[in-house]
Amino acid sequence: MNQIQIKIPILLGILALLLFVSAPAPAQPPNILFIVSDDQGWNDIGYHNDDLRTPNLDQLAETGVRLEHHYVQPQCTPTRVALMTGRYPSRFGPHCTTASNDQSYPIGTPTLASLLQSAGYDTGLFGKWHMGSKPEWGPNHYGFDFSYGSLAGAVGMYDHRYRLNTPYAQT
Repeated sequence: MNQIQIKIPILLGILALLLFVSAPAPAQPPNILFIVSDDQGWNDIGYHNDDLRTPNLDQLAETGVRLEHHYVQPQCTPTRVALMTGRYPSRFGPHCTTASNDQSYPIGTPTLASLLQSAGYDTGLFGKWHMGSKPEWGPNHYGFDFSYGSLAGAVGMYDHRYRLNTPYAQT
């Protein structure tokens, strides 16, 4: 009886040591780069068209995840709203953004950016926001730590002045 009482703690100690040694190290969360491109056709990128050279995008496509089976709306704002919220854009009302419109969805709505931010990610948006054309409806109110771009769409490629975080350009 005495031998069994001695062996049980030893066996439990060995088992705990084996579990500790064999446990994988905590993995670092992956980097996420989500590219949204307006007016780009399926064949307008190198990995789908041998006549085009897009080596950096091709490398990202080769080593990352390509989302190629999806549907978009006929305008960019509802598509962006659906991607950011995971909900049908018709739930929020606006289907396009103009200089005088309200925001595309209420502040406080969970977004992809706010969920990633809650998980410890640093989030940034670079380029066109187009989901609310006033600074108080900009990306920094929807889960982005950093933004560099335009609140509205259809900005001039050569003469538009992008703004860093705030204040935003009124276009």
